[in-house]
Amino acid sequence: MARAKLTLFTPGPVRIPPLVAEYLADPPCNYHRQAGFGEMFRRTQSDLKALLGLRHPDETFATLLTTTGTGANEACLSTLSRAGSGVIVRNGFFGARLVDQARQNGLPHEVLDAPDDRPIDPAALESFLSSHPAARWVFFVAHETRAGLANPLVDLGRTCRRRGLFVGADMVSAAYAYPLDLEASGLDLAVTSSAKALGAVPGLGIVFTRIEAAERLATLPAPGGYYLDLLAEFEKQRREGQPRFAQPVALHAALHAACLHLSQVGIDNHFARIRRQMDDIAAFLGRLGLRPLLPAPYRSGVVVNFDLPRGMVYPEFSARMEAEGFYLLYGIPGDHSHFQVSTIGDLSDQDVAGLEEALGRVLGRRAGASRAERTADVRHADGRQP
Repeated sequence: MARAKLTLFTPGPVRIPPLVAEYLADPPCNYHRQAGFGEMFRRTQSDLKALLGLRHPDETFATLLTTTGTGANEACLSTLSRAGSGVIVRNGFFGARLVDQARQNGLPHEVLDAPDDRPIDPAALESFLSSHPAARWVFFVAHETRAGLANPLVDLGRTCRRRGLFVGADMVSAAYAYPLDLEASGLDLAVTSSAKALGAVPGLGIVFTRIEAAERLATLPAPGGYYLDLLAEFEKQRREGQPRFAQPVALHAALHAACLHLSQVGIDNHFARIRRQMDDIAAFLGRLGLRPLLPAPYRSGVVVNFDLPRGMVYPEFSARMEAEGFYLLYGIPGDHSHFQVSTIGDLSDQDVAGLEEALGRVLGRRAGASRAERTADVRHADGRQP
């Protein structure tokens, strides 16, 4: 028996446009060595860079890896380690994941710990780099998804470039969700994913690779690794318009269709729709007495965490929302006192209206308690003393 699909208000994977589903089911070619694949690949290259707003697209190449954004981040960390030891900024869940990846792969690095409830301070990064002169690269997260926290991409990138360092960033939930200036930030490697605001399906990691930096890194000793060798993939794709290995054609077709869809919609309209819908949901929750966890200057506006009412914890809330036909993710892992909303998927205003009606039914009579009271309830639900 067919089961009803949930409407996803999540930061990824996201609800996809019908055109993406169509191309996923029926790709325009069926083999990655065909001329038709090369034609599709080159069009996708052009569209990915145009939609990101690159002013000098010939200086950057979008290297595609058969992996999630996490795998693409790992490939970047390995590539940067050719230059020596680096610095990873840890200011939240995904910054901590970067550190774990570097540690488990034995990549030399130092860790700059920063608060996870406010953006990374470029001055703090400057000071840390001054005390670690051996660093040759820096990697940080542009948008800490679990907190909905937007970091100052351009200022951080420029801080690194002034010192002549290679610089990379996880832009997985930032790219195509709100305007970014990749070139002003000076990023050498910038990671995103097919499964996020771009609106395709999971399976392809996208690394915007600055060609000049890739050519310099290629002259340095390789640390190891084969399948996720970013520079080998970069060179093969740039030269021949096809991947080294048999990457799934259907995933490339879905990515191609996502670019076509956003080109038709208009990227500025896409940004505006995401923000307008989030503002509408935040206003609705505000009328229920629920507020975002972060102050407005720190929020990205495309992924926002909201407190739950007193007496309700996330597992209960999530189950009741699923019964209403909607899926909303948790925010900070392990903290059951709040939930997260994201509007980066292909969502209509009717979807937003339906979500608000469901939120009203699930939350309406229980909204309005203080965060301290809610935190006490969560501790009690976990079996701890408040």
